[in-house]
Amino acid sequence: MNFASATFFGFYIVVTALYWSLSGREVRKWLLLAASYYFYMSWNIGLTSLLVLSTLLDYVVGLVMASPRPGVRKAALATSCVGQLGMLCYFKYGNFFIDSFDSLMRTIGVPVSIPELQILLPVGISFYTFQTLSYTIEVYRGRIAPRKNLLDFALFVAFFPQLVAGPIQRAMHFLPQLQKDHVWSTGRLKTGLARIALGLGKKIVIADSLAGVVDRVYGNPAGYGAGACWVGAVAFAFQLYCDMAAYSDIAIGSARILGYDLQENFNHPFLARTMREFWTRCHISLSSWLRDYLYIFALGGNRKGRFRTYVNLTITMFLGGLWHGAGWTYAVWGLYVGLVLAVEKLLEDRRVAAGGPAVIPPGTGVSGVLMDGVRMARTFLFHSLGLVLFRSQSFGDAMTFYSTMVGFRAPTQAGAFRISILAIMAIIVVTHLLAWVKERTQRDWLATPLVRAAVLTGCVLGALAFARERPDAFIYFQF
Repeated sequence: MNFASATFFGFYIVVTALYWSLSGREVRKWLLLAASYYFYMSWNIGLTSLLVLSTLLDYVVGLVMASPRPGVRKAALATSCVGQLGMLCYFKYGNFFIDSFDSLMRTIGVPVSIPELQILLPVGISFYTFQTLSYTIEVYRGRIAPRKNLLDFALFVAFFPQLVAGPIQRAMHFLPQLQKDHVWSTGRLKTGLARIALGLGKKIVIADSLAGVVDRVYGNPAGYGAGACWVGAVAFAFQLYCDMAAYSDIAIGSARILGYDLQENFNHPFLARTMREFWTRCHISLSSWLRDYLYIFALGGNRKGRFRTYVNLTITMFLGGLWHGAGWTYAVWGLYVGLVLAVEKLLEDRRVAAGGPAVIPPGTGVSGVLMDGVRMARTFLFHSLGLVLFRSQSFGDAMTFYSTMVGFRAPTQAGAFRISILAIMAIIVVTHLLAWVKERTQRDWLATPLVRAAVLTGCVLGALAFARERPDAFIYFQF
């Protein structure tokens, strides 16, 4: 059930109407849980049992963690990690591990042939696995109490606006909202609808329009010139951002109308002056999860010396890359990001040792502003170059793409693109510039009612004009 489809909005309108026509907190929660499971079953009925199993596992683990015995608590946490990550590895990475092992054996001259597993990838498994794990880890650390109400916990895991592609919710943020008696608010309806309209504009008008260029260039990188490949690389960076941000906008807006507040997931990432800052602005729910539970909790963060800090950063992003997809291109993309972050941390440590600031403050004056612009462009370049690995189907395609970008390969066909594509990318640049002005001057041009109305009207009309009979799936559905 695609968020950008008429089917979803028909479903959502029915659920919302029923939700606000009912009275009683528990009855409404039962309705939302039933709607959430129906929403998930629209992809695959059978795999819904996996969602139920994941929910029951960590619900029971949370109750066991109420024990005062440290050994029992550690065993419960281990059970949660092994169970949840075991299901994730089997369904998402089972065939990937088999293929990788087969390739390794053939490389060393040992022919083997292990049959592939006949399994389907459960939609959203990467997201709800991380969400339930965050709950058990927080209970283990004593930051939240175990949830005894199974209905509340099941709704926390399966809440349909964010079930398939986030934002990944933290239990301490979402669970308290289940104890409130939500009251209808016209204000929440207006802001929720505005957020949904903004998301539809990002998805249908921008992301899906850029998809055609991206698919053509990445589908045949050897057939285009350097200019076309650079346009394709930038277009994919914009497409991926708008696609992810669109899903988050629609999820946040849909939940808001129902009385729930989801955590923000994007904050104009292309304004980042470093890759570290980029990951505090982009896919915030995932990057903060990796930071808190993998980098700090599991690996020790920066508590074990400088060298281990650099290694931990690299490992964290390597595994974060592999989280995105069962392929070595994703893993190497994550390794690339981790190495860039490690180098930035190394330079930061040297700067601090020399008496400089840990974080370079925003520039002032003309020269400072220009320097900030250079840093933003550099960060965007690093990000876009890394995404070539993320988007390419194989290392061979990625290497062809890179060699074409630097002019080592001659094009076999023209790579001209419509002016409309460049105009669409210019929209993203302009909106980020306005956000940059807001951050530095506290003046929000989009807060003007007339401007906001024009933007939202443009999103709605654009979505209607660009809508397809079968809308493109969101990119993160495959993760």
